[in-house]
Order: sequence, then structure tokens, then C-alpha cells
Amino acid sequence: MTSGLLRARLAVLEERLLQHAARAVGSGDATVVGAGSGEAGAGAGDGDGDGDGGGSGPDPQAPAAGPPTTGHETDGDDHSHYGDHDSLPYGDDDSLLYGDHDSLHYGEDDSLAHVEREFGLSRTERDLLVACVLPELSTVCGAACRVLTGAAPASRPTVAVALGILGITPAQAVTRGLLRTGGPLLDSGLVRYENPEAPYPDRLLRVPDRVLDFLVGAPQPASATGGLLRRLPAGPGSVADEAVDRLVEALSRSGTGSLYIREGIDGWALPAAGAALRELGRVPLLVAPEDVEDGPADLPALLADAVLEARLLGGGVIVPAFTPPDGPAGSLLRAVLRTLERVPLPLVVYGGEEWDAEAWGVAPTGSVDLSATPPSEWEAGAPGREPVNAAAASVVDRARRTAALHGGVFGPGDAGSLAQQCAAQHLARLARHIRPQVTWSDLVLPAAVRERLDMLIFRIRHREQVLGEWGLRRGGGRGWGATALFSGESGTGKTMAAEAMAGELGVDLFTVSLPTVVSKYVGETEKNLERIFCAAESLGGVVLFDEADSMFAKRGAVRDANDKYAAMQSGYLLQRLEAFGGLAVLTTNLRSNMDSAFTRRFDEAIEFESPGPDVRARLWRKFLGAALADSCDIDRMATAFPIAGGSIRASVETAAFAAAAAGRKVSTEDLLNAVEVEYRKQGRLFDRPEPLSP
Repeated sequence: MTSGLLRARLAVLEERLLQHAARAVGSGDATVVGAGSGEAGAGAGDGDGDGDGGGSGPDPQAPAAGPPTTGHETDGDDHSHYGDHDSLPYGDDDSLLYGDHDSLHYGEDDSLAHVEREFGLSRTERDLLVACVLPELSTVCGAACRVLTGAAPASRPTVAVALGILGITPAQAVTRGLLRTGGPLLDSGLVRYENPEAPYPDRLLRVPDRVLDFLVGAPQPASATGGLLRRLPAGPGSVADEAVDRLVEALSRSGTGSLYIREGIDGWALPAAGAALRELGRVPLLVAPEDVEDGPADLPALLADAVLEARLLGGGVIVPAFTPPDGPAGSLLRAVLRTLERVPLPLVVYGGEEWDAEAWGVAPTGSVDLSATPPSEWEAGAPGREPVNAAAASVVDRARRTAALHGGVFGPGDAGSLAQQCAAQHLARLARHIRPQVTWSDLVLPAAVRERLDMLIFRIRHREQVLGEWGLRRGGGRGWGATALFSGESGTGKTMAAEAMAGELGVDLFTVSLPTVVSKYVGETEKNLERIFCAAESLGGVVLFDEADSMFAKRGAVRDANDKYAAMQSGYLLQRLEAFGGLAVLTTNLRSNMDSAFTRRFDEAIEFESPGPDVRARLWRKFLGAALADSCDIDRMATAFPIAGGSIRASVETAAFAAAAAGRKVSTEDLLNAVEVEYRKQGRLFDRPEPLSP
């Protein structure tokens, strides 16, 4: 981007500056004017200007030293000493000075015209900016500034010198708000004070390097976009036209306001926002939350530079918001959003949840929900379209942004794989991960119990047909999953049944001991449960909560804070169970201790009773195997010892080790000794029966 307008204004203002300096030394000589005329204008637009601020050493073309003119000597409307060009005060209606140099005559590609329009500068403010640029491009103009300021090292203009070039006194400038804090030049960062503590007329003015580079069209590295900003390239792959059209319409309505996009598992927000901003003629610029999470000490300065950069480029800012607003990182991101909201630029914020305006302190002027947008052709049929849980959402979004910034694609399959890795890591801290080894055929259960377990499998396998196609969708925010309560004595097969169901569904089992999840700190129990459910939803596994009676005990009168918070935790767990999208199983050894108001809310409540003789005989044979069972009186063992399936398995293992140590097969005597061990562990009296067959 180059600027014909800049070259034209530099030529006019350079001549006025040098004439002003010549008069200041009392010579009226045109030497200074002739030596420097056109130098600054020649450097604008091609990036070949001196750019050294005029330097601080001797200048052979500098005017002779003389009394400095700071602008204090002029007042009112008396400008006769400026010559023909200065017979009138310099104002926005001075056609002699402006001629055809109006930004309306220059296109969008003209850098100075763009700055004038984007920052809302008057023509006077525009020329004050150009006056500050003069010594940056011409050593002669720098020398002239040294003469006018009376300070040898100062090659930049003071407020009085810049105003004097335009024929304006400091008093008039204060009245008009020129070069003052609160005005567009200083507030936007286009011009900065070098010595703000000095009196107003004596303050040195400097144009930041980035502004100078932009005005003269100097090339900029693709990655150099102002600290917090990253320029978002147009990536490969197609973006759903419907999504882009909706965003273009919303952005057109909000103008330079803020827009919130809620995205789903497909990650539509970022590519769609970029495409919509480009369609509106804006450069999409991305803020990376991780750049502010560490709390940089110079965050206000970084934000100011980012805002300046975005306005120079005519950009729109995109900010991902997956960080909880109440955390340390969230507070920093909240400061970023509040700053950007006050800037006249399109601001697009996106995340995976409903926007919480109260928590963030930012109220978007519009919102678009893309969470249900259908996938495009390149995403259709992609694997891994499971929900991305909140814990992994920020990691997945960062991977998406990294791919987008490098022109790549991070599809739903990639997102699903990464989300599952994150979910597994989060869940490992609170649950035990079991890859099912028990098959459906390994279960030895009464027919009635087996039938209810089959129904749980059917609820998961046919939920899309029943709840979706048949329209039996549940209300009240309930999910599409299933919940079950398994009750019965220890060792009756509750955990084994849950493992077999996970194997039948082709997913993993995650077992959670509820007492270990409960925390003494208020709110921590609910956070732990939320992490478990979110991770399980992402992994698509079966969740088994052991010892459910510890949280669902019968309720009584609320006597203290402990009772109050226990009731709150129970209520939260029930609510989360109903919204869960997978299969959740709770187990208890003491169903009688549980409140009936809780148990009725499960889809299935299955009682695992102690097995009868027939079931016990099947269990003995199952665990012993055909080769070992033939050498033992299984039916007699099953009748004589009313023990649960878990105890039978433990007895078989104990007997097998004893037989292996003796170098023989398992005998009935080995089984008797093993059962006696089990009885003693349970504190039961063991009555050895009449001798059994060996």
C-alpha cells in the first residue's frame, strides 16, 4: 500500500517547514528551501527515505543557527509573516493549501487516505501527522526542526513547530483539541509525545515506526502483526456458505460492534468468521489467548499496539473464549475483550458455550449459533464427531488455530482424537480406566437380571431411532443416555456386568469411587463430577460409580451446613446423570439405605441377589474350566456353600495356586480349604461338611 496523497502533502508541508526555518534564522534565504525541497516527498511510498529522523550530527544543508521560534510568539489571527501561503489561518476550508489533496480523491489502496478515513481524522489532523513524518524521511527537515526547536539533538518537531507549519498557534490548537490527549492522533497512537511532562508547546512529537512503515508502504513480514495479533490466511477446504452468509449478515448489522459465535464439534467459527470478514473487506486478525494467560506486565501497551495495528490494516479481530471467565487467565482475557469492545472495529468472539455477559463483562451486540450447522463436503462422514468436552475444548481450539495460521486443516477426526487424549488424561486423575476383558457370554446370571441388562444395551443402541426418529425426545434437559442402579451384596457381579456391557458396546469402562470424589471444599465435589462426566462423554465410555449410597442416603432434617451441602451434591449428581449422553451405572451394597426419591429416577434398578445352587454350580464350572471341574464334586460344593460369585472366583484361584504348588490338578479338598479361607475373610463360621468325593 503506497500513498500518492502522502507524497503530495509532504511536498507542500516540506516547503512550508523550510521557509519557516529560513525566516527563523532571519535570512529569508532560499538555500534551505532549495536544498531540501522534495526530499521527503521522494522518500514516501517507495520505502527508500532516510528514516533516521535526520540524525544528530552536523548537517551541511542545515540553516544557520538563529533564534528559535517555538510558536509562543504568534497569537490571534496574525499570520502575515508566513508569506503568501500563510496569509490566512490554516483551516479545514483552506483550498489554497489543500488543492485537490482530499482523501475522497484517493482509493482504498492509498495508505494516508485510509488512515484519514479509518481514524476519523480531519484534514488538519491529517496534515499534522504528515508534519510529524517530515523529519523521519528527510535529513534537511530534521535539521530545520533542530533550528526551530533550538535543541541540537532534537530532529523531531515540537507541538509548536508542527502547528506553526500549518499556521496554527498553540492557543488555537488547545481550543480545537489538536495534538491533545483525547484527540484521535494521540489516543490512537498515530503520534506520541516523547516528553509528555514538558509544557504543551515544547512537547516533542514522534511517529511510531509501525505507522511510518505503513504510510510509506514499507514491506511488512507476514508474522509481524502487532504482538497479540496474528493475520489469519484463507485456508484450504470449503466453508459452509450458510454459515458465512449468517455471519456476514450479523456483522453488517452490528457494524463495528461485537459478535458472539457459538460453535459445535465441527469448529466452524474460526474459518467462517475469517471468510465473513474478508467478504466485508476486512483483514481477519486473530488474538491467541495463550499470549495473555501468563499476564505480561506490558499488557496495556500490547493492547494499544494491537488496536493500532488492527486499525491500520482495516481489520476485524477474532478472539476465542474457551477459558473460564472466573479464573486468572479468564480475568486477563476479559480485560482484552473490554478493551477491544471500545474500539471501532468488528470484534468476533467465539466459544463452545452460551455467552455469559455478566461473567465476562462484555455484552455482544449480536450472536450466531453455528453449533448445529451441517458439515461441508470435506467434513461429511469424518470420524470422531463426538462432543468435545469443555476440558479439552481450549486445547482443540488451539490446535485448530495453529493449523489455520499455517494454512492447514484440523478436521473433526483430528479434533476427536485430541479431545479423547485430553479426556483420558483428565479422567485418569479421578477414575480407573478398564479395557473390558469380560464378554457378554462370560456372565452367569439369573434370566431376569440378564433380561434387564439386555434392555440397557438396547437403550443405547436404539436411542437415535426411539428418541430421534420416533420423536420421543426427553424434556427437561435430559440427555440421550441411560442410567442404572445395580444393588446387591459384594461379589454378586455388579462390576463384572458393567464391564461386560462396556465390552458389548465396544467402549471402555471407567470406575469411580464416589467417596474419593467428595471434597470438603465447597463446590469442589461438583467440579470433580463435571470433569468425570465431560471426559466420559468425550471418550464415549461407560461410567461406573461405586458406593452410591454414600451420596444418596435417606434424607432427614437439615441440621447443619454439612447436611445442606450433602443435599446439594446429591441433587447435582442426579441432574448431571439425567443430562449424561452415555451409559452411567451406580452400584450399592445397601439399597435399603438409599432414598426412594433418588432410585425412581434411574432407567433401570437391578437387584443382584446371591446366586442359588444352580447358578453357583454354573459359576464353579465356569471358573474351574472343563478339565478341572471333572475332578471335583461341583454340585455338592454348590449346595453346601452359599457364597457369591466373587467368592467362588477367589476360592477357585486359591485352590488352583495350591494345586499348582503341589504339582497336581485341583481337588475337592483344595476347594474346601479355599472356601474356608473365604469364610474367614468374611468373618463367617465355616462348618466343614461330610467328606466329599476327591
